[in-house]
Amino acid sequence: MPETSNIRLLAAIMFADMVGYTRLMQENEVNAKMLRDRQRNVVDEKIMEYRGQVMQYYGDGTLSMFGSAIDAVKAAREIQLELKNDPKVPLRIGIHLGDVVYDDEGIYGDAVNLAARVQGLGVPGSVMISGKVFDEIKNHPGIRVEAFGEHELKNVFQTTSIFAVANEGLEVPTQKHIRELTGSYQNSVAVLPFANFSADPENEYFSDGITEEIINAVVKVSDLEVASRTSVFAYKKTNKDIREIAKELNVATVLEGSVRKAGDRIRVTAQLINAEDGFHIWSENFDGQMRDIFEVQDEISQKIVEKLESDAFFDNEVKIYEASTDSIVAYNHYLQGLFYWNKRTPEGVFKAMEFFQKAINQCKTYTNAFSALANCYTYLGAVGHMESNKAFEHAEMYANKSVELNSTRAESFVALGFVNLFTKWKFDRAEANFRKAITLEPDNTDARLGLGYLYRALGEYDKMQHHFKAAVKIDPLSLPAKLDYAYSFLINEDFGKAKGVFDEILELDPVFRSAYEGLAFLYIQKGDLERALHFANKYLNLVTAPNTGGAFLGYIAAVQGDEGGIKENLAKLDRRQKENPEMNLHIDFAIVYAARGDKDIAFRYLNEAVDKRIGAMIFLETMTVFKSLEDDPRYIELLKRIGLPIPTQIPG
Repeated sequence: MPETSNIRLLAAIMFADMVGYTRLMQENEVNAKMLRDRQRNVVDEKIMEYRGQVMQYYGDGTLSMFGSAIDAVKAAREIQLELKNDPKVPLRIGIHLGDVVYDDEGIYGDAVNLAARVQGLGVPGSVMISGKVFDEIKNHPGIRVEAFGEHELKNVFQTTSIFAVANEGLEVPTQKHIRELTGSYQNSVAVLPFANFSADPENEYFSDGITEEIINAVVKVSDLEVASRTSVFAYKKTNKDIREIAKELNVATVLEGSVRKAGDRIRVTAQLINAEDGFHIWSENFDGQMRDIFEVQDEISQKIVEKLESDAFFDNEVKIYEASTDSIVAYNHYLQGLFYWNKRTPEGVFKAMEFFQKAINQCKTYTNAFSALANCYTYLGAVGHMESNKAFEHAEMYANKSVELNSTRAESFVALGFVNLFTKWKFDRAEANFRKAITLEPDNTDARLGLGYLYRALGEYDKMQHHFKAAVKIDPLSLPAKLDYAYSFLINEDFGKAKGVFDEILELDPVFRSAYEGLAFLYIQKGDLERALHFANKYLNLVTAPNTGGAFLGYIAAVQGDEGGIKENLAKLDRRQKENPEMNLHIDFAIVYAARGDKDIAFRYLNEAVDKRIGAMIFLETMTVFKSLEDDPRYIELLKRIGLPIPTQIPG
């Protein structure tokens, strides 16, 4: 896939769209197209006049970019005044100011999503702006505004101040209109994991897969809040009351169901429940052959939306569920792969790869399987469980194939972003791909985590924490998201908050070993080696692989001056490396030698880690265990080799 140049900049983003264009097309196609063409002509003229640039046309709308918020507002005002003249065009405009990535293919990022949300609060003839735009224009003579206060917007992970430009001739929505669009959670649903009622417990992957497919379908519906996959799967096999679950997930309705699979026959039972009183809104059985499963998923998704979405937002002719393959066999393998991938253990990921490959063998155009397989290879290479060149070569090949097959899926760009970040160390390309992903799907947790990792590597710790916090807000019960959020506090030396989040994780899952590892690092950073050793042992007790813990225990022994402990753990690392020749333990060795004070050997291992492009090296600046090396010129050379910015101050 060819590389494209990209620029990161602060810009005013304008979204404009015609209200009711679909209805107008149904009523009078010729008239609708005439109004659309009139809109485009006026928009093009005014945007050029005010030094803006049209970035993309939609069927009924336009995405534009300005270097100045004032120019954007003036252009929007002139557009609306012109379109009030006959033939009138019912246009809504929204403007937001923020960071975007601009490349050969378009503009991407949170600012694009927020501009779209702000525009969606308007009425025909209005110009809606965010608080950031207001801050730029508030002292400008000739521009009047009306304030609507702060509001929570869908897929925006902090409250947003909303204003309307109120100059003569412009329409301004009512406060009630804004409250109705932002203050209700009635259009919200949680799809709980469907129960496996098949005789074979191994069919659980199939019921899990159907749950995920329905979530992926309904999440695409405009103005419908959908609880994330990670959050709902925390309630798998729970005995909690539906109303209690709904309260914890902040949704008004809950879909639950079961799947019974016997040979080629399937029965899916689904029921939509009102969270307030626990009564069924509807309940239905869907019987058929395996070959009918795509239609079944589409029908269930349609029925949910029909009950929750008003005609103003949902067209019943739209197909919500889109099968990503025509092959039932490939689909079955893909669901099995997801089942093991979601375990997030090296052994689980190796198993997942087998099934994703089987899915691809059955369907050569299965985008989902290609991006999933790419993520498996990136994961194994980054954590050192596969030889780097082999892992990253395959990861890049499958990620590029995923984007080539379907450039409208967020996961395709997330997979490519992780390849850029952890294998190529092309940080600008990684950012562009993660931002493309969140433009396509603002509530994509993996894209948020990807941006968090990127900003951690680049030393932009406020942005790192923002995206990790956003990931937790999307998936409030996701242990991996919470783990990264805890580390963001640890990196900023807010030990109290870091410990609080680690403790929350262990309350949810007392055997989530990575939280014990995090607590060990926390106490290492605080200099409390006794507590660090306590949590290191808790972590190691949950690891089944032999000869583990050499880096952890060797580091603590080195800090304590225990030469016997150092030699014992270096020998353990040697044995593990010999038993697993594809593993990369260079960073582990470097940790022990750095703590021991053997800088020459530590730098040798770290440079070898860079040679092999071990993904974790991008986090060198936030690895407290290497703090003793920072005053050595070779440390700066390492940062340069990786391509990281040279900091003026190392955290800690």
